[in-house]
Amino acid sequence: MEIPPGLIDSAAVLRTQGGTNFIHREFRAGKLVRIRRGYYVRTTDWIRAHPSQRFAWSTAAVARSVKDAVLCGETAALAIGLPTLRTPACVELATTLPGRSGTRRSPLLVLGGDGTAKEVRDKRSYPLRYCLKAEVEPVQHGEFRCTGLMQTAVDVMASGKLGNALVVADGVARKLHAGGALAAGASLLSVPGIADRIAAHPFAAARRRAELAAGLASPLAESVGESFSRAAFEYLGFEQPVLQHVFNDHDGFIGRSDCWWPEQGVVGEFDGKGKYVDAAIRGGVTPEEALYLEKLREDRIRGLGCGFVRWSWADVDNPERLRRKLLAAGLRPRNRP
Repeated sequence: MEIPPGLIDSAAVLRTQGGTNFIHREFRAGKLVRIRRGYYVRTTDWIRAHPSQRFAWSTAAVARSVKDAVLCGETAALAIGLPTLRTPACVELATTLPGRSGTRRSPLLVLGGDGTAKEVRDKRSYPLRYCLKAEVEPVQHGEFRCTGLMQTAVDVMASGKLGNALVVADGVARKLHAGGALAAGASLLSVPGIADRIAAHPFAAARRRAELAAGLASPLAESVGESFSRAAFEYLGFEQPVLQHVFNDHDGFIGRSDCWWPEQGVVGEFDGKGKYVDAAIRGGVTPEEALYLEKLREDRIRGLGCGFVRWSWADVDNPERLRRKLLAAGLRPRNRP
């Protein structure tokens, strides 16, 4: 997790500049947002920031101010470098003390009664949540102490909805595959450190959630949107597709598809906005050229006799709409006992 520029640490300022009077003046004037005691961000920066940036500032403020803080859950996942479906709702810390578990109200404070101050208060702040763990073995990631990769994976897979869980699980699978610890076609259930932790979980429902996410996880899912889509397929009862299938025709290589259902002859593509607006993903071509090239690619795949379906983030957020698209492309839900 990278901490964006702009976090003001009053203790660090005091050490380097010898005084913090200007911080207190700016705070009283409503020009600074106090995230936690001793940690501030300029009000204008807070308002303009993306939720992930506000969350990173909040996480850093917690980690630096709470003694022996150990990040866990999706907060740890982000610190480790794993993706999450959305910005977490809370900064999560692990605790082994039953009396400490629970959520603390966010101490975020901005002074003043004008529209700017109101806008800050309307922005999401991030409460601190202590999560009870039987034991904690912290691992250092940059400036953060976190639960280890395996424990973080199981914690998220056991506690979250499948969409959240599979995004993190696919990220873990990619990381293990890149390190040579997981074959491309293997699931996380084949990883002893994960399988053992799932089996040891005290709650059967949590074990089932974790087993499902770990069994579906694949290092071949290349984006959060693909992982979220696969969770939706499972929820809607469709077969899981083959990922990153290569297509060729008489002119040679066409490309790799996000999803391929070979038995039903349907190709599926998650159309994230970045495919057309992010210059790095476009490979240097203009958005118009990217759209045109994508159309040519689709036409060549259709020329092989395949059905083709595209969906967006909004479709996955609306499973019924996604279901209609999949059905219209010729996919049928699997038969369930």
